[in-house]
Amino acid sequence: MGFNLGGMGDLKGMIEKAKTPGGLVEIAKNLPLDQILQKLPLEKLLTPEFMQKHTPFQSIGELLQKAGVGSSTDSADKVKEVPQGQLDNQVKESTSFGSMQQLIQKAVEFYNSRQAGGK
Repeated sequence: MGFNLGGMGDLKGMIEKAKTPGGLVEIAKNLPLDQILQKLPLEKLLTPEFMQKHTPFQSIGELLQKAGVGSSTDSADKVKEVPQGQLDNQVKESTSFGSMQQLIQKAVEFYNSRQAGGK
């Protein structure tokens, strides 16, 4: 018996979709932020390399510190503990993204391009 995840099908189907090229992007675009934060590998997405290239921050910890909800040494997993409104406000104020979900969507695209060797 599977789990229905917002029209995405069962859990097994979602896991298989995530393994396909573009599957993570589809998940990031179709799920609400709270589910994205729980299902995607944030530590592989919100890397220092991504943060330095696409935000004014050196790391996700630095963004959390600026938002007043963490320290510069926090890992990407700390994002799961922060109220979404605070994340969205900080992302909107400090980056070119309109929300945390948009930032994560870009991080997924960046991750996929690195996986495909598109450095």
